Amino acid sequence: MTKLEDKKGFTTGQVAEICHVTIPTVIKWIDSGKLKGFRLPGSKSRRVTRDDLVQFMRENNIPLDRLDAEKKRILIVDDDRGILELLRAIFDEEGDWEIRVVERGFDAGLAKEFQPDCILLDIMLPDIDGRKVCSYLRQTPELRDVKIIAVSGYISEGGFQDLLDQGFDDFLVKPFSNEELVSKVRRLVTGRTG
Repeated sequence: MTKLEDKKGFTTGQVAEICHVTIPTVIKWIDSGKLKGFRLPGSKSRRVTRDDLVQFMRENNIPLDRLDAEKKRILIVDDDRGILELLRAIFDEEGDWEIRVVERGFDAGLAKEFQPDCILLDIMLPDIDGRKVCSYLRQTPELRDVKIIAVSGYISEGGFQDLLDQGFDDFLVKPFSNEELVSKVRRLVTGRTG
């Protein structure tokens, strides 16, 4: 079993990542019978076994080297446990992310050890302003290139540009949709939204 695959097979998101296509393309492949897939009992989620994916990739001249790629890493910093659990569940469902969560801005120092590809950082933390955490991360050489998304319940109209000027790569205003969240993270980390 590869680092991406679990015992239930590859998710459509993982297959999309491996084959460098969008998730809707993978779903079309499965629905049309080009790629053999299955649904998890009691779920709408489609999965693909490793053997079926390897056969499909060989038949379509898709390089097999991506099968053993590492999971992308996300650090989530938010003082709201409900939000932390929701965000963890969203990315767990996607299947191709390794997640760490912390509730305090000072705990974002975990990023030096964890080396995330992306940090979802709440601006309004009880112990320190999220903008100061972002500044610290940008001054840390080994974290200078990590993608940082500001998360806030309220950002003023001019605040978007201020956040970008302060070192954030993007922002999310609560409430946001699961699709918007995943799309922004994927775009920043992989260059694709699907």
